[in-house]
Amino acid sequence: MESRSLRGRGRSAAARTAVAFAVLAALALSACGSSDDDGDSTQAATAASTAAAADTTASASSGGVPEWCGDKEIKLGIQDGGGLNAWSAASLEQVKLEAAKCPNITDTVIVNAGFDPQKATSGIQSMISQGVNAIVIIPDAGVCAELPALRQATQRGIAVATHAADGCGEVGKDYVSYTDWDPVANGRVWGTWIAEQMGGKGNLLFLGGPAGNPVDQGTVTGLLEVLKDYPDITVLEDLSPKNWPVTNWDPAQAQKLVASLLAKYPKIDGIVEGYGANVPGEIKAFEDAGRRIPPIATLQLNALSCIYEEKKGTDEAFDLATISNRNWTGRLAVRKAVAAANDIPNDEPESIALPLLEDSTQPGMEPTCYEDEGPNYDPSNEMTDEELQTLLDEHGH
Repeated sequence: MESRSLRGRGRSAAARTAVAFAVLAALALSACGSSDDDGDSTQAATAASTAAAADTTASASSGGVPEWCGDKEIKLGIQDGGGLNAWSAASLEQVKLEAAKCPNITDTVIVNAGFDPQKATSGIQSMISQGVNAIVIIPDAGVCAELPALRQATQRGIAVATHAADGCGEVGKDYVSYTDWDPVANGRVWGTWIAEQMGGKGNLLFLGGPAGNPVDQGTVTGLLEVLKDYPDITVLEDLSPKNWPVTNWDPAQAQKLVASLLAKYPKIDGIVEGYGANVPGEIKAFEDAGRRIPPIATLQLNALSCIYEEKKGTDEAFDLATISNRNWTGRLAVRKAVAAANDIPNDEPESIALPLLEDSTQPGMEPTCYEDEGPNYDPSNEMTDEELQTLLDEHGH
């Protein structure tokens, strides 16, 4: 599905950034469940103005070295517990872009753990032996698998900042920080939207990544909290914070899994998918089975937005809601790790409750296909520092 033509409305990078940020900032009200239409319009206009002003400010910036860089020479270790998919590649790119702001980061050591706990541990130990001063890591090779090695690094005086997955340790003791979306809040946002699109009844399917991963644990917790108010919605496959249909964040595996579930269940009325890149293949499974595509809540993905746009107005149309992929949390982790290595305080928020970025049911929020970008493009990754700070001020905690 990712090979489809990206037919849609092309925009300049600056315009895409402003629009993406305006949507993120404007939706605080909708994420809280407000129904005040006038308030929504006013907030959207204000957010759009804020985004435009921030973009102008960023363009006029002198490009000076950020204070958090400090002046100590830094050798930075970067590790991803998975590193095999497009999401991980985008996250790594965000980390590299932020690190490039500091001329005192003289060297980097990059490790891909490949979802192998042993490889993740040896990777951290290798970075320690190579003399890194700071480590930025997504600790998702396995549930809590990296924690002993992260503690070793911290005990050696290395500033460790985790992001995008819970390392299972204690912030301030086992590592400097843990920066991420709030997965429980995320589950509530997706759950509220999907329940509304299902009319409060029917069969709901949640699809997650590797078994036991903390990201999906939080998301499922929030989702099930919301669904307590919808007794006529049946959640398939005995869903719990400890159990879900496993895709391993692998699009090919996800497509096969959904094909088997379609054979098992004659009705699937809504889908919440924890990894947007899985969804095009899952849609293909519905098409191959001759089944109507249900409403889908997931992460933002350009290829998916293009599929939505292609099917809009046809018998294959479906509703779609997305939130940011939050690859940009890696930027915050770099700031935390490098500042700590320089003994510079950094009090930026670490937990961010993300609102919907796209919502096909709301005018002005419909998914947009960016014809000049790749299939895995997420416009929220282009936020300027000023835009990111505004988002943290409004949604960080």
